[in-house]
Amino acid sequence: MKQYRIGDYARYLGVTPDLLKHYEEMGILEPQRSESGYRYYPFHTTRLLIESIRLRNYGLTLREIREILNGHSMDNAQMESLFTQNLNRLREEILLDEALAADYEDFLAWKEGWEARGSDWEICRSRPVCFLPHTDGYDFLEDPRIYEILNDWMSYVPIVKSTMRMEPDGRVTWGFSAEESTAARLKLPQNEVVEHIPSQRIFYYKFRGDVLRTTEERPDNPENQAFRQLRALGLRHTGTYYRTSLMPGDWKQGLRCQYGYYAIPLLEED
Repeated sequence: MKQYRIGDYARYLGVTPDLLKHYEEMGILEPQRSESGYRYYPFHTTRLLIESIRLRNYGLTLREIREILNGHSMDNAQMESLFTQNLNRLREEILLDEALAADYEDFLAWKEGWEARGSDWEICRSRPVCFLPHTDGYDFLEDPRIYEILNDWMSYVPIVKSTMRMEPDGRVTWGFSAEESTAARLKLPQNEVVEHIPSQRIFYYKFRGDVLRTTEERPDNPENQAFRQLRALGLRHTGTYYRTSLMPGDWKQGLRCQYGYYAIPLLEED
């Protein structure tokens, strides 16, 4: 049976020598050694390598692959369970990738539509939103219910948005938001600490530029462009409002400049 040095064998299989060495370290491949220490791979090793790559691309770990191909300590039921787990994980990754692509497309359409209209605002009805509080702007909130589910919410950023909630009395809470339909599609875990914001009539104001600091977010601050525009239109707001960040607005300025929007509830008679 013909044998090949590691560089030639890697080239014939479309892999790298480092991959072959790693598979050897994991006990999957066993090349032969010459007296001078060079690795040689018999031709019949090809089938083993292709099967290993197949299983790896299905999501199995190299340790699991070694157990399967060596026929050690894993029966058919265990193998079926392992493949089912990896299939479910793969479906979750596909769901996340599709959601990320859709979110990116939505942002580009949002930006393009705004620039085409030449207007920063509109009056509309908001979609129902879930909000998970996280900080008061200076420190993390201590409610343990937040941290029971935070990891799952963080794993879906930027589909889950960074959002600031401003109360009428001036209290500020930073957290994460997602439309209820998105939260349901992603199966985001929820408990009593998650707040549900119903659909309501809002002043929707888009911005791209310097972001106000939390202490400057007061509606009566003349630097707050959203409320300045709202007052110019003779509209009156009520209740809690939200500011959501979408994307850096100027890469050179980093977090100082962002794309985002305000959702400010309006009195129904306006």
